[in-house]
Amino acid sequence: MQTIITLLEADTPDLLRRCLEVRREVFTGEMGVPAEVERDSRDCPDSECRHFLITRDGQDIGAVRCLPQEDGTLRLQRFCVRRDCRGQGAGRQTLRAVEERFRAEGLSAVVLDAKCSARGFYEACGYEAVSGMFMEAGVPHVAMRRPL
Repeated sequence: MQTIITLLEADTPDLLRRCLEVRREVFTGEMGVPAEVERDSRDCPDSECRHFLITRDGQDIGAVRCLPQEDGTLRLQRFCVRRDCRGQGAGRQTLRAVEERFRAEGLSAVVLDAKCSARGFYEACGYEAVSGMFMEAGVPHVAMRRPL
């Protein structure tokens, strides 16, 4: 089943709360990331980060946090899709929607630290590994990049 998603910028306290709820479910509940590691000072309305809620048919299915960098790149963080919604195209559509939005704002590339288990997904979406494996929050990661 092909998912058609809507990407909502979390520019209200309620939308940000919904983003954080999805992240808590996926990262803390499913993946076991400690809550104090998953949430940080960038998870507030006045942060330099921009948060996006991923919805499908009115249901919250994912979230992503975006941090524009001074060097003209976008750092993608805390990207997740609920387990029962994976494998249906939501992740790929979200990446494309984020890329299009920030390309239009003049940014030149997307950078991210991917869990090694998600490396194949990002490579299939055009991202290239730019580092060796490293540990983050006790999980193996690799830095990746895609020009916009």
